Amino acid sequence: MGGVRGPRRSPVVGAALLGLGRTTRFLGFALGAGAGSGLAHAFFVDPGPDAEGIHWSVRVLLVVVVPFIGWLLFAAGRRLVVRGARHRAPVIESFEQLRGQRYLLYLRPFDMDRRMAEPPPEAPGGGMRSPFEMPGHTTEDFVLGQFSGLGEVVAVGRPGEELPLLGARRGYLPLEDWKAPVSALLQGAHTVLLSVAPGPGTEWEFTEALRTVAPERLVLMVACGAGEYDTFRSGVAALYDARRRREGGRTWAPLPGLPDCPAPPPGGKRQWVLPVRAFITFDREWRPTVFPFVVRVPWLRHLWTVRRLIRGELRPLVARIGGLPARGGGRHHSAASARRGAPGSVAPGRSPVGPRSAAAPPGQRPRPSPTASAQAVAGRPWAAQLTRAVLSGSPDPPTRAPCRPGRGGGPCRGRGGPTSRGRG
Repeated sequence: MGGVRGPRRSPVVGAALLGLGRTTRFLGFALGAGAGSGLAHAFFVDPGPDAEGIHWSVRVLLVVVVPFIGWLLFAAGRRLVVRGARHRAPVIESFEQLRGQRYLLYLRPFDMDRRMAEPPPEAPGGGMRSPFEMPGHTTEDFVLGQFSGLGEVVAVGRPGEELPLLGARRGYLPLEDWKAPVSALLQGAHTVLLSVAPGPGTEWEFTEALRTVAPERLVLMVACGAGEYDTFRSGVAALYDARRRREGGRTWAPLPGLPDCPAPPPGGKRQWVLPVRAFITFDREWRPTVFPFVVRVPWLRHLWTVRRLIRGELRPLVARIGGLPARGGGRHHSAASARRGAPGSVAPGRSPVGPRSAAAPPGQRPRPSPTASAQAVAGRPWAAQLTRAVLSGSPDPPTRAPCRPGRGGGPCRGRGGPTSRGRG
């Protein structure tokens, strides 16, 4: 798959910023955590002759100001570390290199990047907090890092951004004709993580996912308020209806109903509400299931307590995604595999796996048609090259034992044949 050149990065500058930032963080932490208690002990608990000669107001000022300067240095060091890590962040030069790899696709409106680039919020706990207990430098790095064990998390970068953000590995696409490569990425992803928020691009990506992604492979991330969530639901409904009328002549599944915006459950001061408040998954019939992402943090804890609680809270969701069958042995899932009836495949323009299509007999999978995006971009050199790459993929494997061909190259026999359960 094609792409465009990403932001200019300098590994040398990144290494220098990382070294300077880590040194600044160490000095800031030493001043913030150690100097305050040390000065308090030297000035007030066990003052020596020299300390007694300093006016008490100056001693109080030093005990307060020196730790404050230390924490300012610690915060500045964190910004330097993030800047250096962005210089050294790997970039996808061409999405074609994802073929043959297992990846998770992260989709979101570009306006959410600023919110997700902030540091993750501190867990409640007062004096038990530690600046090192949170994994990841940014909220995106922290959230998406929980899924990194399932495959590389990739995303389309914001056009014109100075440096790639931390979290998902980014590649870049031209402003024109971006829908065809995004559709191909949707079809090849092991799982799609779509952050819910209003916006024409995100709403189109959601409707495209309904047409090309098996329900079990779509995960919605709720990182917005109830107002934005309701705006997204209404925008998706209008766009889906408009696309169904405009691209008529194909069988479209009914638009699945999204649940109401998940509200944080009532809790006390120990309840930690994160920027991503919930995840929404779907079963084969597009019935949604909500996974709240709220952690109750104990007052007494050690450095690794918060990380352990986060992993435990997300364990059911991660296990569900990890249990999905591989797509084509790790290869790109394509419209060609959909035409061959591969498990878990849904061709654009046909109904996704879930609600049965009126065009398919009961108990049988609807027969998809050729990719609509391939027809739309015919005649464009760059898009034609992309389409050939998409159509050259291999189908998903069955979820059971491999198919054993019959004698003379006949149809499959035994377990793991085309009738194996599982739709990707």
